[in-house]
Amino acid sequence: MKKIRGILFDFDGVLSSIVVRLGWPFFHALKKVKPNATKIEILYSLNEIMKIYLKEQKRSLFYVPKVIVKISRTLNLNYFQMLRFIIYLSVLIKKNNNNITPEEYADEVLEFATKNYKTALVTHAEKDVIESAYKKFKHLKDVDVIIAQQDLKYTKPHPFGLIMAMKKLGLKPQETIFVGDLPHDIQAGKRAGTLTCAVVNFIGAEKGKRMVLEQFKPDFIINHVKELPNLLMKLKSNTLLHNL
Repeated sequence: MKKIRGILFDFDGVLSSIVVRLGWPFFHALKKVKPNATKIEILYSLNEIMKIYLKEQKRSLFYVPKVIVKISRTLNLNYFQMLRFIIYLSVLIKKNNNNITPEEYADEVLEFATKNYKTALVTHAEKDVIESAYKKFKHLKDVDVIIAQQDLKYTKPHPFGLIMAMKKLGLKPQETIFVGDLPHDIQAGKRAGTLTCAVVNFIGAEKGKRMVLEQFKPDFIINHVKELPNLLMKLKSNTLLHNL
């Protein structure tokens, strides 16, 4: 294996908590529609919905209606409740869009990465979200290249953003690792020729997410982004060569 010289990061779900940005709106929108829903029921529903979302690889014209129908069935919502849920959820997601909460030790991971490797952020998040994130992450400013939604001609699982980042950093795929938390991240990394590291990072639905991620055969899978420096140090010492 060639020496790792560069790290490409996804943002939501890897460095920033997706539970805060999307889980909070989901919880409160569902409580509006089903006030008697318990936290355990909501977590179970969220776990099932997460699996539905992760398995939907094709984003066709009917993707959104298809997922909405599946979600409403999982939540046992009637059509009126489903409509209310979608409206509440849309409003709360918009209000909460720039509510950035770093994952535990994510800033320390960025510090380690930016000091030892060439780094890039390749994310579907919009630029204003990243601008908000600068206030929460001390070391995000040290990332060499930021590629946000507005920079992407094609989104993941297309490798466009990863290839752009490697070109800007002067990296070859075989010396680069992409760190993401969704199947389309793993697919994009494989199509770009990089090593892939899947991050679970999903409190309350870890088991379901790990099972789905494993189906896409990432080179490595870690429970939390804070484990990344240890993985990289092992890779540097070639102690994980047998995994490749």
